[in-house]
Amino acid sequence: MTDMLASTLMILCLFLAVSTILRAMNAKPPVIKLADTDAYRFDTGSFLLSTTFKETLRENAVPQISRTIHCYGIDTVEIIGHTDGRPGGMVGNLDYSLGSFSSGSDMQEMVPGSNIDLGLLRAISVKTELEFSLSRRITQDVGFRVLSAGSTIGPDGSFLPAKNLDEGSRRRIEIRFLRLSQSPFIPLCS
Repeated sequence: MTDMLASTLMILCLFLAVSTILRAMNAKPPVIKLADTDAYRFDTGSFLLSTTFKETLRENAVPQISRTIHCYGIDTVEIIGHTDGRPGGMVGNLDYSLGSFSSGSDMQEMVPGSNIDLGLLRAISVKTELEFSLSRRITQDVGFRVLSAGSTIGPDGSFLPAKNLDEGSRRRIEIRFLRLSQSPFIPLCS
């Protein structure tokens, strides 16, 4: 009887340990949202980072991003630019100049022609700053993806194209974390 009880207890402990490890391996890193506030504000129609935006990003978001990369074994950071629905009214040049930008042209020469363009350029601006700031804090290789949702995704994450209005709640940058590596990883932090 004692052997059967001991065996049952050992199996239960083993089951709990394995389920805890599996739950930890499936832990999801946070999504960081840089909402349109005084600290994280782009000028209307602009994608250039203000001094305040850069400083706040370095002081507040970069430590959190660095910790998330370390804790979850992140190898790809995804940056998504969101805008409100106000039309830009400009003739953009991204189709012509985005390719040359990646080989070193000045970003200030870019002209967004739509909210999709504007969201993409804002994501690129944040990516450029994060690459610079994170290179001093992390040792592992991390890739970046930049995407634009333009004005198509509501604050709750649902597909909800915006009306042609000034809506601060829709203007944001989301930072998501991916682990594309197939090797197993148990998060280092709780």
